[in-house]
Amino acid sequence: MTQRVNDRPYFPPSGAPCTSPLDRSCISVPDCSYIPQTECPGISPPEGRGDTQKTLEMDILGGSHSARPLRCRAMTAADVPACASLAAGDPECWSAAALAEELNQPAARLFVAEQGGKVISFTAFQLVLDEASLLAVHTAPACRRQGAAGALLRSALEALTDEGARTVFLEVRAGNTAALALYHRLGFVRAGLRRRFYRDPADDAVVMRKDLSLSSNEI
Repeated sequence: MTQRVNDRPYFPPSGAPCTSPLDRSCISVPDCSYIPQTECPGISPPEGRGDTQKTLEMDILGGSHSARPLRCRAMTAADVPACASLAAGDPECWSAAALAEELNQPAARLFVAEQGGKVISFTAFQLVLDEASLLAVHTAPACRRQGAAGALLRSALEALTDEGARTVFLEVRAGNTAALALYHRLGFVRAGLRRRFYRDPADDAVVMRKDLSLSSNEI
């Protein structure tokens, strides 16, 4: 029987070895293409975590000998506590319970960036048929404005494109000028405005859209 997501049929990407939409072994995460100038004090993973996602991990080669490369990969359940810690100080907080629930959704596509074994950024998407929605991006405070979030998003967008996504939407606070600038650099364009969408503090939501069918060098 065809599985359904949000009352729409779910089909694994063509040629992928997925046995179900929860099988993350089919997700290939591209190279982050980012070498931080200094090492960020991210959140360490819990002790005893097994490396069960080796096929998803892509190291960046080169760069300064003193700087460790950034690694982008699909999020696993073992990453949930660290990712919840990254989101704890933001108004739209993702708790550990919310992240764990989202991770188990068939449409969920969550990714992390780690440096030296420490998670410094994560992003959450949903993918239904050929349309993706960006739900969250969180980065360790000490690592912000250094390119980590942009590198992770580029890697995630490439992975989503490989899965068949053609369009991605997001909502961002109108007052979040740093995020707006980042999304513009990634090729998103304004598609609308939702007034008084956010609370605590109140703010409008800028709706943005990106066409993933454009050439890969525009991602």
